[in-house]
Amino acid sequence: MKKLNLLLILSAFLCIHASAQESTSDKDKVKQYEANWESLRQHQVPQWAQDAKFGIYAHWGVYTQNGDWEHTKRNWGNYYITGYKGYYSTSDSNEQRLLFEKHIGNVKEGIGYKDMAKQFKAEKFDPVYWADIIEKSGAKYAGMCAVHHDGYLMWDSEHTDLCAGKTGPERDLNGELLAELKNRGIKTIASFHHGRTVKHFEKVVKTLKADERFANADLLNEDYYNYYWYLGGRERFTDKRLAITKEFIDKYSPDVLWFDGGGGKYDTENILAHFFNDGLKHNKEVCVHNKGNFGKNFGLYSYENGHKRPSYVDWPWEDDTPSGTGWCDWQWDKNMEYKKSEDVIRRLVDLVSRNGGLLLSMNPRPDGSFDKGQEDLLLGIGKWLKQNGEAIYATRPWTIIGEGHMEDLFYYQLNPGNGAKSRAIQPNTALFDHTDIRFTTNNNILYATTLGVTKADHVLIKSLNSSTNISSINKIESVELLGHGKVKYKREKTGLRIALPKELPNNVALSFKIKIKGQLEKRQELGTNDVIPAQT
Repeated sequence: MKKLNLLLILSAFLCIHASAQESTSDKDKVKQYEANWESLRQHQVPQWAQDAKFGIYAHWGVYTQNGDWEHTKRNWGNYYITGYKGYYSTSDSNEQRLLFEKHIGNVKEGIGYKDMAKQFKAEKFDPVYWADIIEKSGAKYAGMCAVHHDGYLMWDSEHTDLCAGKTGPERDLNGELLAELKNRGIKTIASFHHGRTVKHFEKVVKTLKADERFANADLLNEDYYNYYWYLGGRERFTDKRLAITKEFIDKYSPDVLWFDGGGGKYDTENILAHFFNDGLKHNKEVCVHNKGNFGKNFGLYSYENGHKRPSYVDWPWEDDTPSGTGWCDWQWDKNMEYKKSEDVIRRLVDLVSRNGGLLLSMNPRPDGSFDKGQEDLLLGIGKWLKQNGEAIYATRPWTIIGEGHMEDLFYYQLNPGNGAKSRAIQPNTALFDHTDIRFTTNNNILYATTLGVTKADHVLIKSLNSSTNISSINKIESVELLGHGKVKYKREKTGLRIALPKELPNNVALSFKIKIKGQLEKRQELGTNDVIPAQT
């Protein structure tokens, strides 16, 4: 009898276990993403990506070398970073081609971009130092451009010789950096700009074919397709693009993918499904940045220099901007000037108050080292964030965005050669001063940050006057100046008057932590937003 009971119990256990396994298997199967938009749109922007607020990546590669050449034309648009358009020009007076042939070799004799790639050595690249300076900057996610429009891969790939592992430094540059960042608990990002590569080089090839003097150009020689993976027709390009991008995901499992072009083309749906499923495989939440590639309400919106971005977007977003002062200074050049840390900090504060964040691109030198201006910029941002980060990280907008200069913050840079306007850029931090204040919240805490520092002995926040309903009982419990401590305050009809200490914690932007009595007023979100970033 006991034996029978044991058999019955064992049988029941095996049935339950098998059922549980089947249930788990079915559940996992349901969770897998498929390569179609109905499935992909089930993916949500993770909480950590909305909390991060500040990220860093780098435009660095073969194209960086021409930043040391003797250009007479200013870097305008993508003139330097897509220099190959000029290198293969059939005009014998084209400056880009003349410089290429001076520094690399004769295009008519079969010297081409592959040979420029061989000269890219990255001899001073130190992933530990990169990670050090990124960590000190306060960035919560970081990485580098995995492949730009030129098609050169910044890792060691099995699918092409036009990669850092085989041509040039013969190192896995991207892999080394991402590994070091992961060791420090920093989320990783990789940007992919190769969705535009095929169109760029199709035009170059068409021009070369039309001029018999360039019959020996390397782009016309199929023997070099082991380098030029993007040539040979759209079908080959699509297959190769899918293979190399999936290879990157499988090798490095990044937390964020950022695409410049290629939305809905060239098997992008397969790439996204593979990426999302890689997140499931590693039990982590991943994020895609959407530069208008994938339609509305998908991924984290990305606006280049704030171009065509509304003043408030009711959807997770970030502005993407270079460290250089030029609107398109994505890659290093010897004449570039760097943004000042105070301007980037004030920009970040403004963006976060509007529900956004900032992705800053570094400008490494060809050898992988940094100019002092680059280092000063990153360290300056980090110093401020170390003191005031709680007013930025994991915060959300308040019912009032801010006061002072709130609208019409667009500005343009002008080409000194012909007066042409750049794309619209925002915000214009030159307009900000101590009267500009931005608000953020975290749970029941209200933060107010000035976008400048007054010389007076107090700060007046007009938006927090006694008539403004700030909480369920409309009272303030205490005010603390971050980096200093509690400060005296008085709420008046004209605003909240806060006394300042004689020694201020910084001279860039002052953050006040305001504890509220009762329940803080919360912003009522409007729901999904039809605004999407411009495809650029």
